[in-house]
Amino acid sequence: MTPEIKILHQLSMNEIFEVNSSTESDLKAWVANGHYLLSNTLVPSARNRTVEFELRFQQKEILHISLANDCNRFAQAAIESMWSIGKVSQLPKSTSWASVQMYYAAFFSVHAILRIFGQACSQLENDHVDKVLEIAKATELDGGVTSIENGFYFSSISNNEMKFKKLKDSHADTWSSFSGLLIWLIDNVSNTTGLGAHKSEAVTLISNIKAAIHKSGAAKGNWPSQVRNKVNYQHTHGVWYPYKGAIHDQEAVLRNSEWMKNPSSFDLSINGNDISLLYSLSNSILSLMYHLMKYGYDRSGKVSLPLKNGTFRLINQLQAA
Repeated sequence: MTPEIKILHQLSMNEIFEVNSSTESDLKAWVANGHYLLSNTLVPSARNRTVEFELRFQQKEILHISLANDCNRFAQAAIESMWSIGKVSQLPKSTSWASVQMYYAAFFSVHAILRIFGQACSQLENDHVDKVLEIAKATELDGGVTSIENGFYFSSISNNEMKFKKLKDSHADTWSSFSGLLIWLIDNVSNTTGLGAHKSEAVTLISNIKAAIHKSGAAKGNWPSQVRNKVNYQHTHGVWYPYKGAIHDQEAVLRNSEWMKNPSSFDLSINGNDISLLYSLSNSILSLMYHLMKYGYDRSGKVSLPLKNGTFRLINQLQAA
């Protein structure tokens, strides 16, 4: 495993790689099950509602199981999205759906990477937030709040607490959360143990990914989403028949197993060729996810049942085919 992955792993929530439970609970189920108390009194906003809350928990294992299952689910979706890319013999220049699949491979990878570092973006429905409010009222920490809004939430773990804050856009805000994680990693690499050169390589890798997702002035780091939208809804970039204006290498874009290479092996400095950059960026992000998971899984003695029976069984199946 490359030194930069070993450096970044030190900042991860290693406990999710040590889960040996077959329980299928995910993060949303953890919220709905109520194995926590509130850290602070809820603060009402408009119409006595709130969109933020902070939970305090003692049973870490249940939360680690939930994060491990979430991480495994998103990793499987990311890998399958990329591996399903392939040439259509009757349309050898077609890269339309390949571009969309590359995007989703990266998007699902981002969800998995967030969880590796104790963060998440999740859609919380009424069943989930109602349980939080129920516990708040039972412990007299509701603060006059009559409802917690459902919706798309960002969460982060620190010690025995987990903070939740409602977001607005499931795609743009997921990329923004990922950008925030990359900044945090860059700022905290200095706290890891390792050679200075290896720390520098880790910072360079993360900085290059961060620069790429913010390309073309994408303030939220959602440049991949912007390209996906243009391809999907405006049929741009010459990826659809008759492929006018295509400047990318169709053969290269249709390769579906490059992500097994090191994440730093992809050129993220490409200018003027969005599809080629999307290819490199998607593979780099998927590769980062894969190598972080593989190192954490191997380092923990391959004890993680979710990963053993999920992501790495899938990878073994693909490699054996």
